[in-house]
Amino acid sequence: MPIDYKEYHPKWKLISRLIRFKRAGNRCEWCGRTNGQIIDKETGKYPIHSKWEKFHRILYNPHSGFTYNSLLKHFGFTKIVLTVAHVDQDKSNNRFSNLAALCQRCHLNHDRKHHIHKRIYGNNINQLSLIN
Repeated sequence: MPIDYKEYHPKWKLISRLIRFKRAGNRCEWCGRTNGQIIDKETGKYPIHSKWEKFHRILYNPHSGFTYNSLLKHFGFTKIVLTVAHVDQDKSNNRFSNLAALCQRCHLNHDRKHHIHKRIYGNNINQLSLIN
């Protein structure tokens, strides 16, 4: 989901970099996965050697017609992308203690209830409080 920077602090990009790279050391703070790491979607682990070798053979063949991302998808791999989550779901609360560097899986799991409520009731926050 694309980020709308109008909803965030004017220096959000800097805050995000500080959390992801300085504090978290380029790793998910909840599960420990490394930013940029390629994993097998099926197992959640580093790809087995034979599958990975085949991936590289096709990737470096100039006549294959595959792009890097389409080949990742074809083989069932995904690249870990580190994001920064507001633990209390409040985008205006930018205290470092309220921010966490998370991989896309942990971030989506953390925001799951919020996304479900938003899908049902739209952006009307008053409706969300009626459910709780």
